[in-house]
Amino acid sequence: MTWPILLTHGACRFDRLWSDPPPVITPDDPGDDRHCYFKGIRPLLVKNGFPAYLSNVSWGAGVDIRAADLLANVKTVLDHSGADRVNIIAHSMGGLDARRMLFNDRLQGGIHHRIASLTTLSTPHHGTPFADWGIHRLPAVIPTLQAMGLDLAALEDLRTPVCARFNNDPEVQAFEAALESTIRFRTFAGRQSFAGIFAPLKPSYLIIHRSAGANDGLVPIYSARWKSRYVGGTMENTDHLNALGWWELDQLITGEGPARLLRRIHRLYLQIAAGLP
Repeated sequence: MTWPILLTHGACRFDRLWSDPPPVITPDDPGDDRHCYFKGIRPLLVKNGFPAYLSNVSWGAGVDIRAADLLANVKTVLDHSGADRVNIIAHSMGGLDARRMLFNDRLQGGIHHRIASLTTLSTPHHGTPFADWGIHRLPAVIPTLQAMGLDLAALEDLRTPVCARFNNDPEVQAFEAALESTIRFRTFAGRQSFAGIFAPLKPSYLIIHRSAGANDGLVPIYSARWKSRYVGGTMENTDHLNALGWWELDQLITGEGPARLLRRIHRLYLQIAAGLP
């Protein structure tokens, strides 16, 4: 039987704006997930025999804070399920949170011994040029939003040079290489045409495309793939929100309606779950 699955959300969980992270949502929670960040995915997995949990970490915070939150989430899953290990399926920054959690805890609790796999979807392992652009072009806006209570430290940690420093750290490289013998890593990248990209993401799509080519509106393909040996596949006709099951009017041009998109994305998550340890 598959170890419990923790669905790990990205930088800004849009279904719970500006709130302190609530408790981890468990497989037996009867809540309606039709409007959840992971659209209908937790109950879908549970219905098909996969014990699935939903993470909750600090909204927009820096990766070290979010990694500590995720560590607490993982411990909650282990305690609730009684399982020895946990599988993580992470979207967007959630994959960076998971990697930082593993590294930061390597000398303390050693949580890496309790992680069976890490699967990332649209995670900017090498950062995103859009974060570089945002930090450079909007320096006055960020402090203003932070003064309103929005922690946007995540934006700094999504910059390409910041991710490069972490990726190129010899200690990080040695630690993550050693993990390959015990943790299964897989990555999925999204690719969407400009016409099919969610309207608010079209500017970021163009910014990224100029320097990094094909992307999902927020993350370039090369960044989401992390390392070639981890690549699980490319999600074609899939922007950053489509990867969660969310459909937008812009996709009318692609000929794929909301029900068809949701079935396709749900099928992907089931396929991922079926291949987990």
